[in-house]
Amino acid sequence: MAYIEFQPGEKHAIKGADISPMHETFTDCGYLLEDNEIVIDIDNLPKSIIEKLIQNFIISTQIVWTTKGCHMYFEKPKHYKNKSRFVCPLGFEIESFTVKQRPNGVTIKRDGKLRDINNIGKREPLPGFFKHIPGIEDMNGLDEGDGRNNKLHALKFKIMSVDNYKKILAFVNNHVFAEPLEIDEFNTVIRDEQIRAEKDGEYEVALSLIKKLKIVKYGDLLYSYDGTQFKADSEFKNIVASHLKGQKVRYIEEVIAQMKLILFNVAEPKDGFDVKFKNGILRNGQFWNIDSQEFTPHYVDWEYAPYAEVVPIVEEFLNTLTGGDQDYRQMILESIGHSLITNMNVKRGREFQKVILYVGDGGNGKGQLFSIGRKFLGGNNYSTVKLEQIHDEKYQYSTKGKLANFGDDIEKKPIKGATMSALKNATGYDEIEMRRLYEQPIKVTLTASHIYTSNHILKTNEKGESWKRRVLWCPMYNKPKKYDPNFAENVTSDEAMQYWTKLIVEAYFTLYKNRKFTISKVVQDFTDKYHFDNNSCIEFIGDYDSEDFIGKRPPVIFDEYKVWAEENGVDVQSKKLLQETIQNELSLEVGVKRVNGKTAKVYMQKAV
Repeated sequence: MAYIEFQPGEKHAIKGADISPMHETFTDCGYLLEDNEIVIDIDNLPKSIIEKLIQNFIISTQIVWTTKGCHMYFEKPKHYKNKSRFVCPLGFEIESFTVKQRPNGVTIKRDGKLRDINNIGKREPLPGFFKHIPGIEDMNGLDEGDGRNNKLHALKFKIMSVDNYKKILAFVNNHVFAEPLEIDEFNTVIRDEQIRAEKDGEYEVALSLIKKLKIVKYGDLLYSYDGTQFKADSEFKNIVASHLKGQKVRYIEEVIAQMKLILFNVAEPKDGFDVKFKNGILRNGQFWNIDSQEFTPHYVDWEYAPYAEVVPIVEEFLNTLTGGDQDYRQMILESIGHSLITNMNVKRGREFQKVILYVGDGGNGKGQLFSIGRKFLGGNNYSTVKLEQIHDEKYQYSTKGKLANFGDDIEKKPIKGATMSALKNATGYDEIEMRRLYEQPIKVTLTASHIYTSNHILKTNEKGESWKRRVLWCPMYNKPKKYDPNFAENVTSDEAMQYWTKLIVEAYFTLYKNRKFTISKVVQDFTDKYHFDNNSCIEFIGDYDSEDFIGKRPPVIFDEYKVWAEENGVDVQSKKLLQETIQNELSLEVGVKRVNGKTAKVYMQKAV
């Protein structure tokens, strides 16, 4: 916090005024707003009504009491377009200002006396009833004969998309009007409007439902808000049908089609969508304990409790799975936590472009780990496309907008061709063109983390660095010492899932902080051996030092390698791969040198 000195007895500072982290330094001063703060100034309501407002809506943000009313300090919403003075949804005029309007501070102290301050330092999200909605009339002090009924009715339709709009209407009636409406009259005004489905009225019905259900379009899917989360797809159609009871399917489908034409796709925020939990949101590596109403397609139906109690069966499972290796345990949790990263600027980081493969024979827990990951994220947040299907458009489309793709039971076939290309695109989080059946192609960025299980080590025809840096093989060959028929149920009980949520969210925090996975020696050694076995060129050069290749031409070395490969019964790789392997493993490069009076390309030490 920072404070600026004001002129004695005034509410403003002079140019070059002193600034201090403590208000005690000054007799008259103001608080310097930060970029993420917004202040709501209420100066035309009696203090008793402001207190009712605070009580009714449980406002616990910082409140500074002024001579005319109060200043309420809130967290400024993203992309907020500030309008300085307007009638808010509560039916009275307010003033809002940010650092742009008040760069020289907001008064908190005059004549040596600090103003009364409640909840000092706390900033709640700006509530919907203080946001600007055009066309709302001032209803402060309206009495009988002033058109209260009609104006309250008009207000209802303007604020139906605001949370708890009926509670807002009740506050206007009870505390903003000079005299409230009779209870029967008020109930008539606020009752839900019946949506009239008439012939050729699909457009009007679509508009009414968009407002009533807070419908938005994202990724060409329609979402409706149920008070907790935004839902899409088949659930959306069922929700619309419930509001159009008795109508034919064709009518319902036409209303939905009209919605798709009316609405434009919501743009993905620069920092990615929030991931909403029961008790808060994940945003840019932090957990915010707020009930956000902003649109996000990602809802996780668990609470993040940082002090959740340790659940022994979860600890036993992780210990068995990783052989007690703490780095490996952390990496396993991070493999699921990685899916919670929605900021593509972060997820495209070189160290995050990974495909995770859990490998081992049956009964070792890798399938159970998949079940835990799926239950944690919830069905709307993951897809189940198998590795061999990842290049197929009709399967690939189902990964759009998901946090993770869990693909199990990979076939024992080499990863090559279109599958390898699609996997590299997916883990690079590149923009690609895809389409649904019979629809036009669209450009999308697939954001899902890719995790697969396999009983086999899979060879690839891709031996280069781009694959080498992308894949992490996680060996899972340890089995529990005794069989527990209730294990699957107990390790995913509500109590266990509460603990899993704590562990996975904290792994997400670690990923955001380090910007890379925690790699244990177990995983690194296994992955290195995979690359060694997958690339016979590495094995070939293992018996040599760099000096053995310096001055020799690449074609000569390749001929030696072919003879060695045939004698040892391994696949012969390409000239290009052999050359890349020698250069990477032995720190050599191919350069031009004169040999016997002629120019030749030979291996030589890399220039420093």
